Amino acid sequence: MIRISAVLLFSLLIVLSGIADADPGSRKGAMLRSAVLPGWGQMHLDHSTRGIVFMSFDALTWAGVGLSYLEGTFDRDDYTWLAISEAGISVSGRSNNFLDDISDFSSSTEYNDYIHRLARYYYPDDPDAQRGYFESHARYGEDGWNWSSDTARNQFADRLRESKEWFRRSMYIAAFALVNRVVSVIDASLLDENRPGVYTSLAFPESRDFSSVRFSIGARF
Repeated sequence: MIRISAVLLFSLLIVLSGIADADPGSRKGAMLRSAVLPGWGQMHLDHSTRGIVFMSFDALTWAGVGLSYLEGTFDRDDYTWLAISEAGISVSGRSNNFLDDISDFSSSTEYNDYIHRLARYYYPDDPDAQRGYFESHARYGEDGWNWSSDTARNQFADRLRESKEWFRRSMYIAAFALVNRVVSVIDASLLDENRPGVYTSLAFPESRDFSSVRFSIGARF
């Protein structure tokens, strides 16, 4: 985590140095600003409404990331408490596979019986291989559990599933924030540096046919 943060900080410093070196009003400066904050580049080129749209999307995106992560954290706290109070096991720092095993089996004894059957299935004629497989997969001691009821186990399974879904959703939303930046950078690179306003155009698609006239009106924002 520290290494990733250092890389992100270094990348941000490079972008900010590029902004400082860019000419005022230039597309380069606008693109770099949009890479840091979507819409900043558009506002830099006096396309304020366009910039506000991109900034609003970015704000909504990160709000969604925060809310999804918060919901995932609440569900994680719930299933952690259920495991300790109803199954007698701490699940902090456990792998996803371990958590799935706890949600699928009423007790570690039931789980170990299942491992016994798997060992005999995988190695029907090799008792030593059966023993090795069992010893490497069985759950004992601090890794053991025993649910007080199926209701508690099902509640644990529900909270575990919901927590994973919320955390996964927060990652997807964060990916959309990156997409929004890319779109903002591309948009800033294509913007007319003139001030926004209403524009009109008159064209004759067929140079020798004056009955063919194309008139358009629009607005830059």
